[in-house]
Amino acid sequence: MIGGDSIFTIHKVDIEVTEISKPIYLIPFGDIHRYTSLCDVDKWKEFLEWAKAKERAYFLGMGDYDDLASFSERKILQDYSLHESTKETLDEIYDKRAKKLAGEIEFMKGRVIGLIEGNHYGHLQSGTTTTQIMCNELQCKYLGVSSFIRLSFHYGLKKASIDIWAHHGRGASRLVGGSLNTVQQMSDTAYADIYLMGHDHKKSVAMRNRLSLGSGGRDLRLHSKKVLLGRTGSFLRGYVPDSSSYIVRAALSPTDMGVIKIELTPKREQKGDNDLFYVDIHSSI
Repeated sequence: MIGGDSIFTIHKVDIEVTEISKPIYLIPFGDIHRYTSLCDVDKWKEFLEWAKAKERAYFLGMGDYDDLASFSERKILQDYSLHESTKETLDEIYDKRAKKLAGEIEFMKGRVIGLIEGNHYGHLQSGTTTTQIMCNELQCKYLGVSSFIRLSFHYGLKKASIDIWAHHGRGASRLVGGSLNTVQQMSDTAYADIYLMGHDHKKSVAMRNRLSLGSGGRDLRLHSKKVLLGRTGSFLRGYVPDSSSYIVRAALSPTDMGVIKIELTPKREQKGDNDLFYVDIHSSI
């Protein structure tokens, strides 16, 4: 697959449940901008140590892992008039940086749902992106800039699923409400349980409830289902003395760096003749 910032994917991950009422964690991470001077390396390494020790955790990359070329910069760097040797040098830099960053999160291998493409990445002459190189190193799915993901939970013969609509993100808002409004608008496109965006570097979550009707024998049953909206945070500092950034230039607020944590708790309930198996959703920042 040729990578890029306009690719959509669908993906399914099977998760075996061994214990009821024991949370399984979904940790979206992104907007690291790893090798820029404004990346909070200490905060990033602190997250890595925490994530290494986290049991029953699955990880979802949300884009902008490195601080490589933006859309306009990629157009310049892909200019046909560049010497072949220059293009080869760029490819070498992209490959080395992507593999180095993949090495930092190698402990996630086998538990990475996939990596979303951001708007900052390197595009090699082959058409491969640095995000795809990371996916190859981590042996996980390349998700494009937007992905519809099903987490399928299995407990014996019983099954339940959580659907995620994830996009690297678009838009920017000075206010948390405006930031989450953009995420809520994703529900106009797809029916899911969890809607996630990165990009604006905010770390925020909101819960909604959605009613639906189901059948139970001859009777109708009313169901209330949780819906989670989330902006997935960043590791990029905005205000560093004697350093320049677009955040300073635009007089934007500093953000609370790090990640959001989502708990997916398998539950089993007996209601009349029905033996219900479902997954409850909670989140924290």
